Amino acid sequence: MKQDNYFTKHFHRVCLNLTPLHFAFLREFTFSYFEGNYSFAIQYLLSKYLNPLYEIRITPQRQTETAKYQPTTKQYKRYNIDINPTLWSKLFDMRRFVGYSISALIRIMIDWEMQSQGNSIIPLVEIPQINDDIRNNVEEVFDIPTIENYSYTKSAIYQQRRIFSSFLDQFG
Repeated sequence: MKQDNYFTKHFHRVCLNLTPLHFAFLREFTFSYFEGNYSFAIQYLLSKYLNPLYEIRITPQRQTETAKYQPTTKQYKRYNIDINPTLWSKLFDMRRFVGYSISALIRIMIDWEMQSQGNSIIPLVEIPQINDDIRNNVEEVFDIPTIENYSYTKSAIYQQRRIFSSFLDQFG
């Protein structure tokens, strides 16, 4: 078995497709709580809303392996941000498991955060009801979690066209 170990660069420039309202909220949220570090802001949102994201998976219902679902609207604009490559890799793997594009995942989490701060918006996807003790583990005052470990595995049975995917995640 081949093993490959390497270091990535500190930040990677990526493009997100968001509405101006969502990007303005993300920018304000990032500069207010995380000193302008988009990686920390997205990592916080991901750790806070990871379980609800698992609940809204659409991959099994769509019966396709593509993870490019992004609702179409003329309001979307392209925004470039710098993000930690390991976090982007995690989002890249997670999009296959959940079934939404990375931009849609970020927009869904921004919608939920806007709602939790009292903004009246209609979210792209309603937040599912989950157990409160799970949510309380992340609610500490903007404590930046670290990515301890995550893995994404996929296997298939060719004749039956069945696909098994597993996305395991731990936050420290």
